[in-house]
Amino acid sequence: MASRSEEGLLAGMLFVVVCGLVLTATDAQVAFAIPQQSANTTDAAADDRVGSKVIVTVAGAPLRTPEAIVWKAYLGETFTVTLTNGEWLWIEQKGGWLWEQETVSFDTAIEEFTKRAQTAPSAENFHLRGIALLAHKQYDEAIADFSESLKKKPGQAGVLNNRGQARYLKSDYAAAVADLNAAVERDPGHFVALNNRALCYIAVDQFDDALPDLNAAIQLNTEYPEALNNRGVVHSRKGNYQAAVVDFSAALKIDDMYIDAYGNRAFAHVQQGNDLAAIKDLTIATTKAPDNYQPINDLAWIYATSQTDSTRNPDEAVKLALRACQMSQFENWNALDTLAVAHAANGNFDAAKQWVTTALEKAPDAQKSRIGEHQQLILAGKPVLQ
Repeated sequence: MASRSEEGLLAGMLFVVVCGLVLTATDAQVAFAIPQQSANTTDAAADDRVGSKVIVTVAGAPLRTPEAIVWKAYLGETFTVTLTNGEWLWIEQKGGWLWEQETVSFDTAIEEFTKRAQTAPSAENFHLRGIALLAHKQYDEAIADFSESLKKKPGQAGVLNNRGQARYLKSDYAAAVADLNAAVERDPGHFVALNNRALCYIAVDQFDDALPDLNAAIQLNTEYPEALNNRGVVHSRKGNYQAAVVDFSAALKIDDMYIDAYGNRAFAHVQQGNDLAAIKDLTIATTKAPDNYQPINDLAWIYATSQTDSTRNPDEAVKLALRACQMSQFENWNALDTLAVAHAANGNFDAAKQWVTTALEKAPDAQKSRIGEHQQLILAGKPVLQ
């Protein structure tokens, strides 16, 4: 299943900047009037916050409904606002209301925290600007700010974790592990650092080193969907797909909006020959995240490559693959490869040749061999099958 290969399986915590779930005073503010979620809450055209992104600035900031707290956000977690009601922001991704005062606008975060750091050059303000820079994928600048924060206040486990995260995202795994080792040494209960260190091990195929860290993170926080998802990834990489399904299912029980876990579980289902279960997962994912091209692409791949006649649907595969390419502006090599394979499944080899060539041009070096295999099959007039 191409769409859940190296690109898809390592989703989840990878791009979430986390300093640990530290509860704050906001958890006691039960007197707040939490608005009912309603499509009529705000005139979207009159509120420029709708559709914008925000960065959480308080660790453990709760996302609420009138009935419950549905999520406690990580410091640095980024969300898109879909509705507003006064100071409350509706986060569809988690199904809850987030207090605006515990966020900063994604677009202005760097500028705002730069002003704070200039006015009060404290460890905290350099840390916060580092988080904003990390959210904007300015990794070198983020590392510099985290280092400055640590210079002013050495040994902060959260800052060490975030610097390790930045180094991980730069593929500097040895330096990342060094930071995460220091974070865990400083705070043995830092389950986020344990999870992130496991991601470094996964990146270099050290699955036996990753597993103990993920087990420890889950033991420390049993309601930690990212660690469950990542442990499922390790089981998948080791070929234990049944155990992987158990972990992905546990992650989804905690967070039923966890789109990557649906995709990862679908991958495991396909490896066990259960295409129908995979299609069910991906259909749910496309419904829950209609603006996310990846589950649509994954679904197209199954319809194009399934070896089960009752499952294979080349016409639908082409429609879905084209939609995924349009959503990714025909720039994503994986979606382009799926479109080529879908056309081949439908017998349109001229179109398949065109798109597989484009996919090969755009693919990273690590994926060129696999797409080259697809190209050879297509040039020979043969479909690509699972």
